Amino acid sequence: MDLSDQEIVSEIRRNPSRGMKWLIDAYSPVVYAAVRSRLSGVCSHDEIEACVSLVFTEFYFGIGQYDCRRCSLKTYLGVLARNKAIEEFRRTARQMAQTAHDEDALLEVPDSFDLEHETERRLLEQRLLRAVEALGEPDSGIMIQRYFYARSSREIAAERGMTDAAVRKRISRALTRLRTMLEDNDADAAKG
Repeated sequence: MDLSDQEIVSEIRRNPSRGMKWLIDAYSPVVYAAVRSRLSGVCSHDEIEACVSLVFTEFYFGIGQYDCRRCSLKTYLGVLARNKAIEEFRRTARQMAQTAHDEDALLEVPDSFDLEHETERRLLEQRLLRAVEALGEPDSGIMIQRYFYARSSREIAAERGMTDAAVRKRISRALTRLRTMLEDNDADAAKG
């Protein structure tokens, strides 16, 4: 059955169960691809599935915000899926960082532990992570995948639907931007 966006939305309003089935049947590949491209390798299969379900749930409860004259359902759901995946990615990254921090706190302190050096290292890590996040998507996601998870540019390209060359170019430009951002911060700190 080939239905228009307007027919699907009208059916969701008339008969939510059937309308949502039509929506999911028609657009789950688009939503799943958008979510998986950002969360694969970071989240479990169940977490990816939960994020996909959340996209459709949010669409259902926010159906009044959708205007078929402004964009297609495919575009709207793709953007909604991308945003939900980014939220999930950030939540997972924070959770992983907190878990790592908690595990670090449980370790015994060796005799060779240099508190000053360790503090500087952690502050630098936090500063670097904030700078990477400030790059915005897709650059921040690409950089995190490449340098925090040691993924190859080929793997990142396949997940994001980009070419290997495009990913390498984005990494190169992002590194230049990061260097500038960090140098500017150092200059500001030296002044103040």
